[in-house]
Amino acid sequence: MPLKMADIPGHEGYAAPVLPDGELARSAGAFTRAFIGYQAACSCGWADGRRHPPTPEGAKQAEDRWTRHAGPLLLAAPPNWLVVKSNLLCEQVANLTGERPLAALTLLSQVESWQRALLDRAVAAAREGGASWSEIGDAMGISKQAAHERFRAHTEL
Repeated sequence: MPLKMADIPGHEGYAAPVLPDGELARSAGAFTRAFIGYQAACSCGWADGRRHPPTPEGAKQAEDRWTRHAGPLLLAAPPNWLVVKSNLLCEQVANLTGERPLAALTLLSQVESWQRALLDRAVAAAREGGASWSEIGDAMGISKQAAHERFRAHTEL
């Protein structure tokens, strides 16, 4: 049974049957040969190095290993429902800009003021939680150096 998390598209996990030659099969239905165990794998190409017994318990153990792969990805992924709302807001503000530009400016000014404060808080919380400048930069789509230069004063005590 494939394992999916809506907030991390492109990562579908599964307990891959390991064939006698060491090759991983996509699913139990994908082959007719006997298999020697299970190994956790993901549609992104990741595969765990551990093999588990060819039993239902082994399949469950492999699935649990995929959950460990997906965990850090999930921590860095915004909730899908919030992405949908953000995209809708962006579209609506773009429409407002064409219809009532001064109203859009007023709204965007308000968004900018709370966005800056929230961004500072999120970076500080990430640093307090152990995130590196590289991880913060990746999350923001900027280099670790740019993230450090921009936010170091907000995170130093």
